[in-house]
Amino acid sequence: MNIPNILTAIRFVFVPFFAYYLYNEQYTVAVVLFLLAGITDVLDGVIARKFNMITSFGKLADPLADK
Repeated sequence: MNIPNILTAIRFVFVPFFAYYLYNEQYTVAVVLFLLAGITDVLDGVIARKFNMITSFGKLADPLADK
């Protein structure tokens, strides 16, 4: 598991927490999680391309994590 894949996996972990905080009207925490997810989305692609760390897992998981 390389760094871009770990960043993608972190986005999957953020989803239930984001939904929980949004549902419970804790908007500040929800926004912070949303922003962190956006940052990891940008970073995983940049790192994967720059350091030639593109993997089959990343090709599959990254678009799913973006949903």
